[in-house]
Amino acid sequence: MFIHRLIKINLFFILIIMVISSYNILLHINSDNGTLFSGNAIIIKIDGVIGTIDVPTEEYVKQAIALAENRNVPLLIVVNSYGGYIDPTINIANMILEAKIPVIGFITDKAFSAASIIIQPMHIVASTPHSVIGAAQPITINPVTGQYEFINESKIINSVVAMATRYAEIRGRNATAVEMFIRRNLVLNGEEAVKYNVVDLIANNLNELISNINGETVTLTYSGIKKNATINIYGYEEFSPPMYIQVYAYLRDSTINSILWFIGFFGTFIALLSGRIDILPFTFVFLLLALIGGGMNINIISIILLALGSILITIEIFTPGYGIIGISGIIALIFGFLLMPINPATFVYPGIFESIRNLVLIIGSGLSAFFIFIIYKVIEANRKRREITYVPGGRPSIGRAIDRIEPGKKGFVFVDGEYWYAESGEVIEAGEEVEVTGRKEFTLIVRKRRR
Repeated sequence: MFIHRLIKINLFFILIIMVISSYNILLHINSDNGTLFSGNAIIIKIDGVIGTIDVPTEEYVKQAIALAENRNVPLLIVVNSYGGYIDPTINIANMILEAKIPVIGFITDKAFSAASIIIQPMHIVASTPHSVIGAAQPITINPVTGQYEFINESKIINSVVAMATRYAEIRGRNATAVEMFIRRNLVLNGEEAVKYNVVDLIANNLNELISNINGETVTLTYSGIKKNATINIYGYEEFSPPMYIQVYAYLRDSTINSILWFIGFFGTFIALLSGRIDILPFTFVFLLLALIGGGMNINIISIILLALGSILITIEIFTPGYGIIGISGIIALIFGFLLMPINPATFVYPGIFESIRNLVLIIGSGLSAFFIFIIYKVIEANRKRREITYVPGGRPSIGRAIDRIEPGKKGFVFVDGEYWYAESGEVIEAGEEVEVTGRKEFTLIVRKRRR
């Protein structure tokens, strides 16, 4: 009985060893042959409003990598940028370095400064023949004057050099040339960049690039894993930046941000001096939007704007005034919805969120137009009221009594298309014609019309 049990235990351990051995053999085969990434590649463009390497660009690249990994296809990044800020540059480069899918870069015109750094960790980098790459010496910009100065502080320069050359060395590129980008503002055209092993190949367009890299094998390194990946791209599907990223990028623009600060700060100052407290919500919305350019978390700003917009519209509904509070609330809600991010990890139905944003934008624009129309009518009515004055010797305004008016008792009259309170030194019956002889603020002094 004991021997029988011992045989069973031995057989069990032998089975476990066989399974583990088979699993290791399979892993070895996968490591040798590589993983095939086949299908339509995801393509994004670091260009235009997203061309500045900044927080919105970082969020855009993050979502694109998540989408490509979700579909298990390569990511194509078209680069045409003057550069940007150091922190987003490091974050983008690290995301590309740790990507679980092949990342291919294509420089169509320029990759200056920070853009010349984020291309280094890409698995394959192509360039058009006459594109330019380099000029990456760090600078500081005066936010008021717009003037810039080159940074020569060794502590900063050496840190940037160490970071950029590390990316280049990992991908087997010319780390010395990359260092010269930073220390000497070296600039290379596409053909020179290939010659000096800064980029991998020349391509005139995307189709030529895809044709040249199909069948290529690259090495993916992430979370301590190192494996080969073979590229087989059929075509490409563009992933445009979501609406909130585009709005985010515009609000981060230095010129727009300066305008927002100016309107928000000086508008608040003037409102307090003039006693127009009703304008404060309007200027406060501009101040909140300006804080985005100052580095405030976009999620916090979005929540504050949504809450503020709801409160302001509620106030406008229950205490209607000239519509300024309502318009401020609508603007706050619109930007709150526009800046509300979509979860980049799912991408289940991103079109639904964009449709909701578009619907909110349309409704908000319509309500804003309605409130503006109301304000216009109120201003026009006040202007007409100011025009109704009594000029001695001139032709008086003619109207009609709505109520019976007698000395000491006011009533309504209809004059020049408007209803007015009126008083008179004589009895005027309802329906009789009257003429204006004077005015006390918003009360007219009338008498029976003289023929």
